[in-house]
Amino acid sequence: MITNSIQLLKKAREQKKCLAAFNVYNLESIQAVFEVGHKLDIPIILAFGEGYLHHASLDVIAAIVYAHVKDYPNPVVLHLDHCKNLNVIKDAINAGFTSVMYDGSSLPFLKNIENSKIVVVYAHSHGVSVEGELGGLNPEDGSNVSDAFVLTDPEQAEQYVTRTNVDSLAVSIGNAHGIYKGVPKLDFNRLELIYQRAKIPIVLHGCSGIPLNDLRKSISIAVSKINVNTEIALAGGIGVANALNAAQGKPVKLDILMVNAYLEMVKAIEPYAALCK
Repeated sequence: MITNSIQLLKKAREQKKCLAAFNVYNLESIQAVFEVGHKLDIPIILAFGEGYLHHASLDVIAAIVYAHVKDYPNPVVLHLDHCKNLNVIKDAINAGFTSVMYDGSSLPFLKNIENSKIVVVYAHSHGVSVEGELGGLNPEDGSNVSDAFVLTDPEQAEQYVTRTNVDSLAVSIGNAHGIYKGVPKLDFNRLELIYQRAKIPIVLHGCSGIPLNDLRKSISIAVSKINVNTEIALAGGIGVANALNAAQGKPVKLDILMVNAYLEMVKAIEPYAALCK
């Protein structure tokens, strides 16, 4: 069943559990998420970022996901991740995405609110859930831009949620996109204050590389959704590299490379999916 994330995230919070959103880019990554979902018998969220539109169109990704949903026994959310373009959000909703993230975190606070309200009105009229973001992470490509890191302010979180009516809120508490240079230090006190003020499901991006115990603690405090991207993307690349190395310079068919990418992505997804049990 394809659905939005509103009730799923609320139920997860009530049970002090979470859902995991796994970024997908093509057929094999989508297959990998469904494979792990079948194995663990859990709801799944497939996240396709605005930044991947040069890989595949919204319609193509939606068609692949919907084809797999028919044989999946648990709820499935098709989520548009980190989108700054309001027109792309509308296109995604019209293509069949059931959840969208408007990322106005780099804008002035009031402009973020203004645009988020526009997204919420359009999305909710189509039965689609909306995730907003407050605070700042580095760019989604993992580059380390020091002035991008702005920790989420709990008071602003309350104002933002009250004025926009978003369904979930992505926060910045020491998490980052890409590969961490050291062990990330999450501000759990800030996380708790944000949740006390915002009172909606909290989302943690940049979970690749955060110790699983820290993720468990975040979930126990406030987090209803974790997002995983980098480890999946790297795992797919490792699968291809391993197949090429094993061939020792001989030609390798593309289907062999893609199977190896798929298998490695399954391995990368499983530990995070297991947190959702």
